[in-house]
Amino acid sequence: MSVRTLLRGYRGALYLLLPLALVDGLLDGGLTLSYKFLVDDAIVPRNVHALVLILAALASGALIGSLLSLWRDFFYARTVSNALATLREALFTQSGRLSMHYLAAHESTDVSSRFSMDLAGLDAWLSGAINSLVLPVMNILVGIGLLFFLVGWRLAIPAILVWPIVLIGPRLVAPHAAAAASRKRTAETALLSSVQESLATLRVVRVCGLRYFMRARFLVRLAPLSRSTTRATFLGLLAERTTVITIYVVQIASVAVGSVLAFHGRLSVGSFLSFLTAFWNLGWSTVVIARSAPTIVLADVAVRRLDQLLGESVEDDDDAATAALSPMRDAIELDGVTFGYPDRDPIFSDLTLRIARGDFVAFVGPSGAGKSTVFNLLAGFYRPSGGRILVDGVEVSRTGGSSLRSQIGFVLQDSILFNATVGDNIRVGRLDATEADVETAAREAQIHDTIAALPQGYDTIVGEGGATLSGGQRQRVCIARALIRRPSVMLLDEATSALDPGTELAVNATLMATKGDRTTIAITHRLASVTQADRIFVLNNGVIEESGTHAQLLERDATYAALWRKQSGFVISRDGAAAQVTAERLRDIQLLRSLDDAQLAALAEKFTSVRAEAGQVVIRQNDPGDLFYIIVRGRVAVTREGANAAEVATLSTGDEFGETALLHDSPRNATVTALADSLFLTLSREQFQEFLASNAAIRDYLERVAAERTWPSPLV
Repeated sequence: MSVRTLLRGYRGALYLLLPLALVDGLLDGGLTLSYKFLVDDAIVPRNVHALVLILAALASGALIGSLLSLWRDFFYARTVSNALATLREALFTQSGRLSMHYLAAHESTDVSSRFSMDLAGLDAWLSGAINSLVLPVMNILVGIGLLFFLVGWRLAIPAILVWPIVLIGPRLVAPHAAAAASRKRTAETALLSSVQESLATLRVVRVCGLRYFMRARFLVRLAPLSRSTTRATFLGLLAERTTVITIYVVQIASVAVGSVLAFHGRLSVGSFLSFLTAFWNLGWSTVVIARSAPTIVLADVAVRRLDQLLGESVEDDDDAATAALSPMRDAIELDGVTFGYPDRDPIFSDLTLRIARGDFVAFVGPSGAGKSTVFNLLAGFYRPSGGRILVDGVEVSRTGGSSLRSQIGFVLQDSILFNATVGDNIRVGRLDATEADVETAAREAQIHDTIAALPQGYDTIVGEGGATLSGGQRQRVCIARALIRRPSVMLLDEATSALDPGTELAVNATLMATKGDRTTIAITHRLASVTQADRIFVLNNGVIEESGTHAQLLERDATYAALWRKQSGFVISRDGAAAQVTAERLRDIQLLRSLDDAQLAALAEKFTSVRAEAGQVVIRQNDPGDLFYIIVRGRVAVTREGANAAEVATLSTGDEFGETALLHDSPRNATVTALADSLFLTLSREQFQEFLASNAAIRDYLERVAAERTWPSPLV
């Protein structure tokens, strides 16, 4: 698919415009030719009758031509509008089918800029093409005909042959102008990305005092745009300027030749005036075309970029599906699946497993183990590079993506809502759902009472991204959206991570109540939410290290058991606002292992609960460090700023950071930002030092250990 292919259906309408534009050119030509007859046949011989006839003919022609021009302009405007609507529809459809590989490798502004900038550039050229290209070309054709009529072919042909030299400058400059315009568009896309990022992270920017830092990042991207804009604008103007300069030379030469012919009587005064006017009109029409050169260059760049997007590989092709999936009856199987991202080592090699209908299975493991990739494969977002994924023995690769996803209820890690009512956000899971269906799904997701308390109930607008709802409320709306589909398979990606413990228990009970009616597949790092699973697959480095029930895996005392111990030992209030830690859990912290049970129990009482909303900065780089953190629930990103800015790690439930703050007053060497609503237990250095004051031996031992070891925590 390409822009030219999409616009091919409008060729007939454009061909109809050519004779209408020719009428305009003939009218201009008639006006030019009238000078000859007005001077030679009416004014010089003082022929009143001829004067009236010529003026009447001009007036009639002007009236008819103006009416035709008005109709032509309306017809052209409607044609361009319809053509652009076709392009926009095709681009929107294509953007919704882009492969996940493409979306992962490109910034979101790379797609949105095609709509905002490239289509605008093409629109600007198409809207003005009738006046900047079609009409001038018709005027040039008519002007050439007039030259033959006025001065004969012996002089007309040399005069016509002069004009091609006008095109030399644009032909030399245009390729460089196009390249500069392309670089400018790339720089504009990068700058737009900075603006979007700044707006999306506005709360973090303000909390962290990053206004000047973000401005500096913006200026870094603004500089190349300024340079490319200067070059692109200059080269675009240069293409026009070389044409204008050449036209000046040609027109002065034409005046000289015409004057000599008239002086020697080989050309009448009227013919001389018409000749000069025709030649000047030729020059002006060429100038108009030359002035459109920058717009043409931008339109050419726009078409190339639009063709690039339209030609990208799509996620799937339902039209090419050779099989359809009926509701799952037997099992989902991964048979020798191999998968890896482009230019990277494979994540999975020969991954084989079976998920029976009605089972509740979970995939768990440390960060980077491959859990999200399993989700994308099961959802049909990615296709394996080797092996097969089968549903009831039918290869998913033989089915369209919509056929697979039509029987899956999704709850994604990011609670994505539309700027619509709460009811409509639930109903998008099944567009033909009734009001009763919506309410039933909301009750199952434990969100009905909250919705009923909103100002307009189910008709309350949630705002962009669901901004008027809390993170937990957004997640429950998304769960209701999945449940209303009544799917054969529920695919959950950290489905309850944003819920408080009480609501999580209720939602899990709802999901367990349907066990047997549907297959439930949970991707999670929170082991407590999948203890009732029929089978738990433990992923690590793209390999299933172990699988079994919760009890079986604890008995094996391997990877799963270690993860369980890390996440256990917390007592969380039902509303998720506070927590306590057990002495046994504190013993897993390397710094505290030398303490006895009584000391650990006393220290556990000194921990304080702290909450952070998604996007909130927990620790800022270079700030004084005086708190030690344990993540009870949630996820955080650890990033370093400065010349070597990078994301250091992602930490989740059970992880700790800031250990050395208990012993030393040193600045933080990284920033920690909550990726989801999170709950922490914190211990201040002051409280810890008071605790150590009663036991000098322990204090000396801990300080010696701290000085000798390298901390696994990314923060010190």
